[in-house]
Amino acid sequence: MKLKGYTNNTFLQDNIVVKESIEFHDLYLDKKNEFNFLSELKKIKQDCLLKPLEFNLTKNKLTSKFEFLSDFKSLEQIDINKDIIDMVIENIMEMHSLNIEKDKVKKFEYVNFLNIFHKNTDKKLKEYDEYIDQIKEYEILFDSLDLVLSHNDLVPGNILISNDKAIFIDYDYVTLNNKFFDIASFITETLNNNEEFIDYFIKKLIKVNVINKDDLDILNKMIKYQDLLWTLWANFMYEKKKEKIFEEIMIEKLNRLKNRKTY
Repeated sequence: MKLKGYTNNTFLQDNIVVKESIEFHDLYLDKKNEFNFLSELKKIKQDCLLKPLEFNLTKNKLTSKFEFLSDFKSLEQIDINKDIIDMVIENIMEMHSLNIEKDKVKKFEYVNFLNIFHKNTDKKLKEYDEYIDQIKEYEILFDSLDLVLSHNDLVPGNILISNDKAIFIDYDYVTLNNKFFDIASFITETLNNNEEFIDYFIKKLIKVNVINKDDLDILNKMIKYQDLLWTLWANFMYEKKKEKIFEEIMIEKLNRLKNRKTY
């Protein structure tokens, strides 16, 4: 289990992982919402998410502590395979079935979240407006879907694996959302261009009745949404932080947005 991330200062203290939120990211991350989610997470019995040991929110700075899982490695450290994909599906299914007090966790807002990055970036690409207009057409559909508890950020570093067990960590983006968001997140942020694994993932989701073939149009729209979202995020981060890694992410995500196949 490695300690890294863009949105928190994370360090190990007496074999406990300590996370301290960074004020810069308050523009787009709701720490009160995350605090509320951690409060709910402490109450429920589940096996798919790492529970906090303790946490507090002071003047919008969230500090949280978690067990250091020395036997687990993230998908940044190990190669993904079909067995791991199966474990991720099981985790997604369990997380989406968790019962929480839904008035405690906010609902994801699709266009508003895109606009946070788009409107706070000076250097914009003209084509971004065209893509955002497409998403506005999808928003009524997205908002009509049933709500589940959604992680919203299934990057390799947030998926821990040990033997036959997967655990999701890091809850900066957790909200109520539709089930397709986490599915698309795993495709766009972890499986990336691996068409063999994407095909396996989608077929397995259909086999275990998470989605059906008629849902693929919704999934394709959600994939497009996420390719656009993380392109805008990376462009925003590159402009504000001037770090090469964000330019590289932006170029990669924009290329996928333009060239992504449909399923």
